[in-house]
Amino acid sequence: MTVEPGDDPTADPSASTKPPGLRAGAILRATIVRIRRDPVLVVPYAVAGVLVALADLLRQWDPLPATTPDSLGQMISVQYSIIPQGTPRTIRRIGAFIDFQLPYLVGAVALELLVVLALGIAGWVTITRALNAERRLDSLARYLGLLLVISLLPQLFGSPSLEIGSLPLGALAIVVAALVGIHLFLFPGFLVVGQSLATALGKSVREPRGRRWPVLLLIVLFGFTSWALAQVPVAGGFLSTAVVAPVQAVSIAVLIGNAGNAATASRHGE
Repeated sequence: MTVEPGDDPTADPSASTKPPGLRAGAILRATIVRIRRDPVLVVPYAVAGVLVALADLLRQWDPLPATTPDSLGQMISVQYSIIPQGTPRTIRRIGAFIDFQLPYLVGAVALELLVVLALGIAGWVTITRALNAERRLDSLARYLGLLLVISLLPQLFGSPSLEIGSLPLGALAIVVAALVGIHLFLFPGFLVVGQSLATALGKSVREPRGRRWPVLLLIVLFGFTSWALAQVPVAGGFLSTAVVAPVQAVSIAVLIGNAGNAATASRHGE
């Protein structure tokens, strides 16, 4: 059964039906409570995190060149992704795949696709479980497609960075980036529950109205924590994936459930 806006997709028979408040702290507490009640929610990303860490090691050993993300060398950074995932310690640029022998090329491409597949399935399983939503292959396909696009863009064009000499233009760019992140925060959650790309995008843009600051604080928290954990030698990719990604994924479910409760209460009040 697909979750509809009027349903309470996060209902837990043993939990209070009162939705969490709109403050970032309340949303985060509700997320942690949900994970404590159902620890299995962290398992998919823990498995994916092992693969992320293994991929970091393999990229350093095989002949194709790999580089360290620029963000890991910065004094402070916010590594936030619309699709919940960790921050790897190594990456490959698209140029690394050119002019290499076929066996190395096939192995490297297979490794990158395997990581994307593991992260996509982990997010899909975690969010559907947190929402008690039906697992449908079409929603998985859309979710994986979005993740693949997000994963390929940095390899094609490099990681985005702001190098603006004007302070007002720099502030404007930060505001625009923040608004984009806020209004796409729930996008993967609506995809997972079976919405089309257009419908999921429209709902994601509308829902954060009235709660932009809490969502922005969550984005900064998740992005900074992911970057900080990725600094840990060898295990950084695993830690950022296994710790941050499930919390982000479940918080998406909590907010979607909060919106469903609010819609139900509004209809009952009419």
